[in-house]
Amino acid sequence: MVLHYITVATKPHPILENIKKQVNANKEKIEILGIEENRYIGWQGNGNFGIKLREVHDYIFRDEIEEKDIILFTDAYDVIYSGNLEEIEKKYRKFEKPIVFGGETECNPLPILKARYPNEEEKFRYLNSGMFIGTAEALRKCMEGYVYDDRHDDQLFWTYRYLERDLIEIDYKNEIFLNTHGLEIEDIKWNRTGTYYKGNMPNFIHVNGPDKADLNKFL
Repeated sequence: MVLHYITVATKPHPILENIKKQVNANKEKIEILGIEENRYIGWQGNGNFGIKLREVHDYIFRDEIEEKDIILFTDAYDVIYSGNLEEIEKKYRKFEKPIVFGGETECNPLPILKARYPNEEEKFRYLNSGMFIGTAEALRKCMEGYVYDDRHDDQLFWTYRYLERDLIEIDYKNEIFLNTHGLEIEDIKWNRTGTYYKGNMPNFIHVNGPDKADLNKFL
């Protein structure tokens, strides 16, 4: 079993360089997918989120990836990494389901799906696709038969997989992942060696949504 840390980046970016610094300091590896695209994706590119789905799909179906391998994915341009992969794997193994996504406070991109989400009492109730971890076997089940389209929305894709299959759990308590949209950014404490929010120590902070100004707090 191997834990693979992957991201999708079609352009260089200072936040990606920060992630790489943490990875290198830990003597870990990160595989950067999609660099040959050489075009903007995500909020900078007015969409093109389908590239993220294609790159993850192609990676998890590589011959050298074994079913029990663990795949950790985070976005490249708006994520801050602290801690290490050994710690993340230990946290991941405490969850009940084979795939864990970060949660967020709002239901996007289709608010109408809000009624289909369980656990109304949870603040971070809704799936955010910018960070996840899971076994290759379970991810393959979710992505089997996927046909790439540039216009696809990765968050919508994974939302339907969450709602329709019993393979995905949401990190309600921010054990590994913290999405910041809708939060008071001052409530997040960060000092390059760790992140602290409401009594937990998530390993990844994701400044999700189109406004990236809060990233400056963590640089």
